Amino acid sequence: MIPKVMPPLAELTVLVTRPASQAAGLCEQLGQHGAAAIAFPAVEIAPLTAAAASGHDLIVFVSVNAVAHGVQLIEKAPTARVAAIGRATAAALAQTSLPADIVPEAGFNSEALLAHPDLTLGDGARVLIVRGDGGRELLQESFTSRGLVVETREVYKRVRPTIDDATRQAVELRWANEGIDVVTATSIETLHNLIEILSDRGRALLRETALLVASRRIAEAAQAAGLNGTVIVANGADDASMIGALANWRTRARAA
Repeated sequence: MIPKVMPPLAELTVLVTRPASQAAGLCEQLGQHGAAAIAFPAVEIAPLTAAAASGHDLIVFVSVNAVAHGVQLIEKAPTARVAAIGRATAAALAQTSLPADIVPEAGFNSEALLAHPDLTLGDGARVLIVRGDGGRELLQESFTSRGLVVETREVYKRVRPTIDDATRQAVELRWANEGIDVVTATSIETLHNLIEILSDRGRALLRETALLVASRRIAEAAQAAGLNGTVIVANGADDASMIGALANWRTRARAA
């Protein structure tokens, strides 16, 4: 008899904290790989009003949400180049009139983009950064130090969603009685919101649960918040990177 092949994430339960409008894809992928996914949004995206922009030599989109809420503001010059901070952002741009010319081969953060060999501009070139409210200043500071003229458009903000008591209690009861193996966090704001949303019982459970994060910065924030569970660091926030990191961790855990 041919032995039954166990899916790589079989018997795992994963709490997915992405915005409600963006959780379906990851939940579906988790299910296809054998995991049980529980959607529990710890962040929502609210659009911001921003002015139109034109005449830039480089246009940088820092996230999928920047694409969703910022593309319509941009009038791209024929010679302008478009940069995406990672694969997920590049995939979102590919569905618009502004496909990315520059995408980091590895990583999805500002450092990875700044290290890209094609990111060359002459003194005085105009750069536009399309981002969310309260984003990191590294890109702007680095471009300015290179003698470039930098503008930003903040086109969305992250907000903490309102979770009713019954929903929170149901998740925490499931967590306490049947277990949740892994919690996702694709931004520091998501992690902090989750801590605020949970009750004392939920925060105690979170402290000892494995965390799947999208960057070292989020891992460091988890440590600073007193979370003691295993931290699994993915190479990016896209579904493939998150699933891949989780599958690798699961394989190593089974082999141990």
